[in-house]
Amino acid sequence: MPEASKTSWAESASHIGMKVLLLAVVTMVASYQALAAAPGSFAGTVVSGPGTSDTWLYVQGRNHSVRRVYVSGAKFRYDSEMPGSERKKPVPTSLPAGTQVRVTAEQDETGEWRATDVEILENAAPVDEKKTVGSTTSKSSSTSKK
Repeated sequence: MPEASKTSWAESASHIGMKVLLLAVVTMVASYQALAAAPGSFAGTVVSGPGTSDTWLYVQGRNHSVRRVYVSGAKFRYDSEMPGSERKKPVPTSLPAGTQVRVTAEQDETGEWRATDVEILENAAPVDEKKTVGSTTSKSSSTSKK
């Protein structure tokens, strides 16, 4: 009989260990999903991309990497420090190359940026033909939190 009680205790401990392990794995997966959908903020200059579309912006950062951002449904607004004389009404949702912006976006499961907010920091300067993007865009997963 003592042998049976040892086996029961061992099985019970094994079940508890499995439950703890399962809980740890579920917690890690849930944490990863929460972090993967965390919004990031980045600033840069709107550049011309391949093709023209009102649903995509190409934003070149200071390090010259370009992010393609889906902007359909995003809220466009002016930076609070932009003078009223430089603001267009209504706020444009199609921005010319050279416009300085700050974008708040999330990356989807394919690595594409989906904007929730586009803040116009400075209107476009005269067009610079050097600010044209080829077919290379960044799907960088690193974001800088605002």
